[in-house]
Amino acid sequence: MGQGHWLLGAIVMVLLGGLGTAVMWKVFRPRDEAAAGIRLLAAASWREFINLVLAAFARQGYQRVVDRETATGDGDFTLGREGEHWLLSCKHASSYVLGKPAVEQLAREIRLANAKGGFLVTPGQVLDDARAPAERHRIELLDGQALWQQLQEVVRPDQLAGIRSATAAVARRRTLLSWLLALVAGIATWYALPGPDSRAAAPAVPAAMPPGPAAPAETDTTESETTSPLDPSRQREALARAVAALPQVTHALWATRSTLEVHLAESGADAVPEICRLVELYPELSASRIQLTPPAGSGEQVRFRQCRVF
Repeated sequence: MGQGHWLLGAIVMVLLGGLGTAVMWKVFRPRDEAAAGIRLLAAASWREFINLVLAAFARQGYQRVVDRETATGDGDFTLGREGEHWLLSCKHASSYVLGKPAVEQLAREIRLANAKGGFLVTPGQVLDDARAPAERHRIELLDGQALWQQLQEVVRPDQLAGIRSATAAVARRRTLLSWLLALVAGIATWYALPGPDSRAAAPAVPAAMPPGPAAPAETDTTESETTSPLDPSRQREALARAVAALPQVTHALWATRSTLEVHLAESGADAVPEICRLVELYPELSASRIQLTPPAGSGEQVRFRQCRVF
């Protein structure tokens, strides 16, 4: 193996490790922090939760005008800012799944109160079918990560510090794992590249052989060795190891001689570009089918892709 192969393997390792680090800290950690924050809000009492919500709105200039708290723990409030009124509806439980009916109900109350608009707030979930009518009725929806972004600055400093410390520890462990996988991918890339010896021997064969009917057969043998340094079974093993080392993949195996089964680490992950980049390193396998198997319980369907069609 030449020095260039080591360099290419190192480049693959650094690129994958850097990508994994960015994903762990820029995507996964904010998501984990929001999830931990929502659990904190859902575990708080109704009074603690609504005080946090009102404090967050007070930072934006909204002041409470009318308090119409109900006995069930849910409540509607009237907020005032710059001489106009806004209705605030809070649903305090992570089990809430609010859709279009909840938005339409708040819209009717806004019209009856002659208010400017409203806010629908819950640590639970707001369905997509509620987005369009909410925008039409000037209702802002706050759930999940959006709600945590509004409330994280008004929770107790020790609670916020505890959440950030825990999610940072998880991100560090995931980053270490991503670099280990990147190292494996770099080594697999180094092993998968053809050696320089067969390439150096190729030009000498036609020069040494006299013209005759036997020369083309000898040249064909040498060319096949240089373009395919590994037999098909070893190429399949090397490709499966390289694909399994990707951060979006848990493991990969050959279901048949022409179908590579790839098990994804997360639902919705788009690993096809990275997989095809590795598949195209092996021209004999470039037309293989890629079976993308989603995580168990995700509800997604198995998909099939093909990097190159002949």
